Amino acid sequence: MPTLTAPEIELPPDAAIADDHRNPRRRRRDEEEPLPDVGMLVQPEPRHDLDKMILHPEVKTDIHAGLRALEIRADLDRIWNLSAIQPQQGRCILNFYGPPGTGKTRAALGIALRLSKPLYQVDYSAVISKYLGDTAKHIKAAFAAARDHDAVLFFDEADSLLSKRVSTGESCSTSINQNRNCLMQELDRFDGVVIVTTNLFENYDPALLRRIQRHIKFRNPDASMRRELFALHLPNPDRVQADYVVLAALSRGLSGGDILNVCVNAIHAGSMDADPEKWLVTHELLANEIAKVKKARTQHAGETGKVRRRIGFDV
Repeated sequence: MPTLTAPEIELPPDAAIADDHRNPRRRRRDEEEPLPDVGMLVQPEPRHDLDKMILHPEVKTDIHAGLRALEIRADLDRIWNLSAIQPQQGRCILNFYGPPGTGKTRAALGIALRLSKPLYQVDYSAVISKYLGDTAKHIKAAFAAARDHDAVLFFDEADSLLSKRVSTGESCSTSINQNRNCLMQELDRFDGVVIVTTNLFENYDPALLRRIQRHIKFRNPDASMRRELFALHLPNPDRVQADYVVLAALSRGLSGGDILNVCVNAIHAGSMDADPEKWLVTHELLANEIAKVKKARTQHAGETGKVRRRIGFDV
């Protein structure tokens, strides 16, 4: 009689446990593949200069304070003997939180530029694996790659990896919690700069909070910042006929990323004539693009509310 082989069991995407030869559910060794590259190395450009970014003053202050701690580390050791309590001399872990489009990724590139380092941007989809043990391996691979490249390590939208640990009564709790523990251990060992971002700060595991030196809140731009953003993203003022003060008022509630899209779309709309010499961005074109973004946001909010009500969430 032929021997029957039990089918492999797939766990939730972020489940992982130690790679143990006694575990019959792990992936078979003959099916194992080399670990994938779990991120992308990005070289920052001069346009990513922090001083060129339009951010709230307190955000820039907090970022510069974090960088200064690295720059004056030798003096901190000499005066305060800081290495006695924090031996990792190059360690700096920052948390950027706030709504999408507020400059978190751009600021991470700005920090890498200031430190003359590349940015190793972790690909969440490459880290998470359905196979037992692989997620933890991929987390370690991300930190190893950052060390090898002497790079700033960047976890964008890190909510799932850094969220609160699961209670022991829930299925796969050990696996999921071991992923969290693996990440915490790697953060403790890493002697470099790590930036994590989230739109859901309240979901972070409390154990993570004490490992982060600075929590920096990114907010949507105010009116004066929105005026600056329109001027920045319409780089040929001779071809623009618009009132930035009025546009700043119309765009209240939009993020910097939204305003960039408004400007790019208006440039395309104003470049339809066959004669490039007639291309022009008008106030009306910009106002129309702002209205489109706001309409899309309203529709998205309405659809999200319907889904939440359908599955039983309070709204």
